[in-house]
Amino acid sequence: MSGLKLPRLISDGMVLQREKKIHIWGWNEPGSKITVQFKNEIYKTDTDKKGDFEVWLDPCSYGGPYELVISDDKNEHITVKDVLVGEVWLCSGQSNMELPMSRVKDKYPDELINCDYPFVREFKIKENINFMMPLEEPETGCWRAPSKEYISEFSATAYFFARELNALTGIPVGFIDLSLGGSLIHCWMSREMLAGYDIKLKEADKYADDDFRNSVYETNVSEPQKWHKEIDEKDEGLKEHWESEDTDDGLWKEVELPAFFKDTEIGNTLGCIYLRKSFDIPSEMVGKEAYLWLGTMVDSDRTYVNGEFVGNTEYQYPPRKYSVRKGLLHEGKNNVTVRLKAEYYLEYSDEERSAARFTPGKEFKIFNDDNFVDLSGLWKYKIGAVADREAPRQDFVSWKAMGLYNAMTAPCHKYPIGGINWYQGESDCVNTEEYTDLFVRMIEGYRKEWKDPDIRVNVVQLPNFVIDNAKDDDSWYKMREVLRRLKDHVSDCKSIVTIDLGEDNDLHPQGKKELGRRLALMTAHYCWDNNIECFGPEIKKIMCSVNNDEAEIIISMDHTGEKLLVREANGKGSDGVVKDFEVIDEAGNCLPAQVKVHKDRIILVINGLKYSVKEIRYCYSFTNKGALIYNSDGLPMSPGLYNV
Repeated sequence: MSGLKLPRLISDGMVLQREKKIHIWGWNEPGSKITVQFKNEIYKTDTDKKGDFEVWLDPCSYGGPYELVISDDKNEHITVKDVLVGEVWLCSGQSNMELPMSRVKDKYPDELINCDYPFVREFKIKENINFMMPLEEPETGCWRAPSKEYISEFSATAYFFARELNALTGIPVGFIDLSLGGSLIHCWMSREMLAGYDIKLKEADKYADDDFRNSVYETNVSEPQKWHKEIDEKDEGLKEHWESEDTDDGLWKEVELPAFFKDTEIGNTLGCIYLRKSFDIPSEMVGKEAYLWLGTMVDSDRTYVNGEFVGNTEYQYPPRKYSVRKGLLHEGKNNVTVRLKAEYYLEYSDEERSAARFTPGKEFKIFNDDNFVDLSGLWKYKIGAVADREAPRQDFVSWKAMGLYNAMTAPCHKYPIGGINWYQGESDCVNTEEYTDLFVRMIEGYRKEWKDPDIRVNVVQLPNFVIDNAKDDDSWYKMREVLRRLKDHVSDCKSIVTIDLGEDNDLHPQGKKELGRRLALMTAHYCWDNNIECFGPEIKKIMCSVNNDEAEIIISMDHTGEKLLVREANGKGSDGVVKDFEVIDEAGNCLPAQVKVHKDRIILVINGLKYSVKEIRYCYSFTNKGALIYNSDGLPMSPGLYNV
């Protein structure tokens, strides 16, 4: 080692955790004398035999920007500029934490333009794995303030959280983004945390072998390529250019879209399907740039307007939002053609039913300015090629035990933080019974590695979601309940309600701004001002009276604000009727309840009750059926199972 060096986390624009000792570390030649200057204070130390040094600065209040100067006895120095002291939060989990601002730009168009918030900072660590050992330092990342240049890459959930927390408290906020779509909880855990989970540890050891891992990477590329090549070679549409503007589609069949193909004449076909829609446009749209929105599709598509390629997406989740160049639309008939590949069957189905679809409930339109053409309705279709098997499913190496923890989380343990925002659980719905134990182990392990038992944790509950869930599968709302109850197993841990923030037909809902606000309210309540309301209505007391076979249950509520409110949510409940309470009796019967909401009470009336009441359920389902209950601060009551 020669020359003074600092880790990536200690760099220009960084945010240091307030009110906790500040850890500064780095490297130089062995035996060097190191001086650290910060806020007119001077700290001295020496490098050890390996050339490592560390200094713990005294805790300080929030503020900045400051300069941090590290120098040695050879007149070499590093000045770290634009240093803030405030709240530092780890934001981790899977795709709904990772989802960038670019994916919500149409919901919040002004947010990507008006993003000058100098007291918000992000440190994003890119996807990285290591199955051998924890890394000492992150291999990617730098501190950045939001700007027009970078804001589209920021995690939407984490950004809105940080911005709202700064607005509520005036405290600078930095967040370290450690997230990866599809990741399971054990990906973010160490070998020690997973002790006793032998299958998961064997999995990690298996993928630690370079040769095996490289063979998986190779197979992940070669096998899908082989499948797609076979389909392409059989595809009559490719040979005859069915995407062309002048293709004769007079003999093509018709289908009403959007729809699940399994519910149409297309049926369970796997392979290549061409779908075509002809349309006229208003004269105001002629000769201008336009935008084509086709919601989401399953699985991959190539899309054309008047025979010209306008965009493609390789997998099902991103919305199909394509630009149409100026001059491509013309007077008279225009057409859009989608070459869709149906690649997989429904994973939850015992039958071989294709998962292919144009997702219902999404906007299907071509538009510019104030003009648009609705593209839903009758389309024409023709099968280009039929596959005799599913496309090979990917073996995602990054989703294996320990890999993400070792390469992304562990390198952050030296950098003090105030708390963790955890948005994960979708991928673990099949493992609800072991999830609580894994989460407890993970948080206890994190607190141990950070040497800080006071790290707070915010857990995001799963939102409403229906479209990819099977009717006989209750794992989604069971996981939501598991996440709600984590507070009973981990100290300084609270959950955030999102039953009203999801989209029934999308795994990646857009409403990240309100989610960020709710995370910020919870954090501000505990780290700044406990008069800030952060909870929705909570059950305080339950009283039950039975008259013959009719029961009346009076639920006294806390955190109501001025009064309880009944509000429409997710497009349901416009009649103001709450339909999501059920009562479970001692015999296991599930009975619906009529609901009356008063100032700080909920009254349930149940007819046909033959046994005593055991449990009350609220929104214990994929999604709500009716209106939801809020307090006057706009925060919703949590779904859950409540014992009587």
